[in-house]
Amino acid sequence: MENAALVVIDVQIGAFDGKAIASIHSGDDLLDRASRLIAAARAAKLPVIFVQHCANEGQLLMKGSQAWELHPKIQINPNEPIVYKRQSSAFNDTGLHKMLQQLNVDTIISCGIQSEHCVSNTSIAALDLGMNVIVAGDAHSTLSTDDDTAETIIARQNKVLADRGAAVQGTAEILEHLSA
Repeated sequence: MENAALVVIDVQIGAFDGKAIASIHSGDDLLDRASRLIAAARAAKLPVIFVQHCANEGQLLMKGSQAWELHPKIQINPNEPIVYKRQSSAFNDTGLHKMLQQLNVDTIISCGIQSEHCVSNTSIAALDLGMNVIVAGDAHSTLSTDDDTAETIIARQNKVLADRGAAVQGTAEILEHLSA
């Protein structure tokens, strides 16, 4: 899988600790799958890029707060970049696109949270830029709403992304490709 990078989106403590909001659906599974994807990308010598949402003062993921920190189960190497974003897409008003161009990346593998917001919008933005997108369909998550369960939202977003042209694959399939 040449010219690819793993983009790990908003895997921040506040989405998992259950303090200000309910914990993200299947959070432990997400952390496990994201960690395995990170390890495999590193072993394949692919760039791993972390995205961290920076909310406004008084909001859940306010920059500098404990909730804002990346989850400790996601081990970041000092040489791996973190993209700080204020909008749903990691491409809006950040240096992500330029960074990917400099790395000669034409394919992103996306995982993280939230399925219907940042994961989808980042993946769609990459598609709109002409990039190939592989979505780890079982390595992104969200919260249930009054209208839908988290499982329903995740499945819907996987379909939306596939319909837009992303390759939606399971973690096991992506790991197999990375190890080849």
